[in-house]
Amino acid sequence: MPTMHQNPIIRRDSIVLIVVLMLFLALIAKAFHVQIVQAEFLQNEGNKRQIRTLDIPAPRGEILDRNGNVLALSTPIDSIWVDPKTLSFYLDPVAQQTQLLSENLTPAQLQKRQQTIEKKYRAYQQMLSILELSPSTFTPQVLAKRERRFMYVKRGVLPELTEKIESLDVPGLYVQNQYKRYYPAGEVVSHLIGFTNIDDVGIAGIEKTYDAWLSGQAGKKQIVKDRAGRVVEFVKDLQPAKPGKQIHLSIDKDIQFFLYHAMKKSFIQHQATSMMSVILDAKTAEVIAMVSLPAFNPNDRSQLQGARLRNRVVTDVMEPGSPTKPFIIAKALDLGVLDIQDKINTAPGSMLIQGQRITDTRNHGTITPAEVIQYSSNIGASKIAFRLTPQQQWQMFHDVGFGQDLGLFLPGETMGYIRPAAEWQKIDQASSSFGYGFNINLMQLAHAYMVISNQGQLRPLSVIQRQSDQENMGKQIISAEVAQQVLEMMEAVVARGGTAPQAKVEGYRVAGKTGTVHLTKAGGYEANQYLSLFAGIVPVSDPQYIMVTAVNKPSRGIYYGGKVAAPIFKEVMTDVLRLKNIVPDDVWQGG
Repeated sequence: MPTMHQNPIIRRDSIVLIVVLMLFLALIAKAFHVQIVQAEFLQNEGNKRQIRTLDIPAPRGEILDRNGNVLALSTPIDSIWVDPKTLSFYLDPVAQQTQLLSENLTPAQLQKRQQTIEKKYRAYQQMLSILELSPSTFTPQVLAKRERRFMYVKRGVLPELTEKIESLDVPGLYVQNQYKRYYPAGEVVSHLIGFTNIDDVGIAGIEKTYDAWLSGQAGKKQIVKDRAGRVVEFVKDLQPAKPGKQIHLSIDKDIQFFLYHAMKKSFIQHQATSMMSVILDAKTAEVIAMVSLPAFNPNDRSQLQGARLRNRVVTDVMEPGSPTKPFIIAKALDLGVLDIQDKINTAPGSMLIQGQRITDTRNHGTITPAEVIQYSSNIGASKIAFRLTPQQQWQMFHDVGFGQDLGLFLPGETMGYIRPAAEWQKIDQASSSFGYGFNINLMQLAHAYMVISNQGQLRPLSVIQRQSDQENMGKQIISAEVAQQVLEMMEAVVARGGTAPQAKVEGYRVAGKTGTVHLTKAGGYEANQYLSLFAGIVPVSDPQYIMVTAVNKPSRGIYYGGKVAAPIFKEVMTDVLRLKNIVPDDVWQGG
């Protein structure tokens, strides 16, 4: 029988069918692998390329004065940056030509591509114009960083400008939303409030001390970006932004304003090198106002450098001079080694101690402790100090806070220094009685006067508004009776014949003490350079405020504390007592 042979066409069709079926099965298997087995993995990989986590900035907490007036707040601000690797192509004709030649475009495609490049370049130029940047300066910077992926264009851009810039569609441009600190009072309260750096981190004053409290917690949000890096969809909130917490300071903005402007006027009038002043609540030891000159505007970053940034009230040390005399008399009275009726012989107006001459401005003769304060007698203060032991005198200075930490934690605070009593000689005891031979800062001096204004009790300082009197327990330094006696003695300073009649505030009893301190130099004291001081308490019948002012190197020929610093007290306290409706004293003693 003849052999049967399979039709070769049928066999070829079968092979093709089998191959097609195998390919189809392979596609099904691949699809199953991709869509089922690897679905989660591929979804995650896709998300990595499209879904991003965006940080949502949080504003810092507001800083408020004791009456709720805003002293510092955060305002929305933007930072604009570019991807130099993307942007540089549109700024470099050589790179453009090389790229276009490699793409083998038709003439029509080439023309369209060139038009797109020109449009993007014009958008870039418009951006520079809006931001007031020079193309001749900025463009070379972008080209120099063409291999990098990040470069700031400008920080601190107002949101309304950002909207204009974003609408230009500049290639490789991105916007980062942030907050900028703004200080409504400007330089009036600059030294105490301080300021933040460009990244909104506190680096001076209250902003630095309480940075952790004021700082907010950034939020996180998932977003989808397109190929150009633009946000096209918000997916979900991962973590809400938490604003920083508020701080209520003890400062009174109105009183701060009065103090600043009175000092500024005096600063110009006397052509001083620097000035500083502080006002305390005479009962609670809260800081009501604090000013240093020269000042700075924290809203102007060009001013945030140099010596003007020093909060001199706490950073600068000085020999306090005659304002220490009331404390010597208070200690002697408290220990019973002095009576208010005692007579101190200061004739003939000078005396030698261990070869050094101590003098008064004139021969005051035999005077009372009150007259020692009124005439500011160095000899009288020295002779009263000699009734104390060096340890007793040193202890008084220590107890009122001289050379001690203020507890305010303000940046740059210096404590000053008083040598141990064991190292004192007789001349040290005499000179320290009228404020020489040791140094303190102005805040320490103002704080010490609370012992006299507050019935002998010293309470801790605070720049944060106190919530209750329980927070303000103090220490009894001298008896309430002695404190009242010394307070009344100090009234004579602003009376006729005292050293500061220009501190008198009409209708109120004022207690005060002047100081005119020779400034030190290497090996001794300057002949004609002075620090002019005045410390005042008002009103005497019910003390409300302590104000201490120091003027460094007044240069218009007037340098006595009663002539330079005392008038500032009068001007400020006249406004403050009226503003706060402080009842005038029933009796005016001193005129």
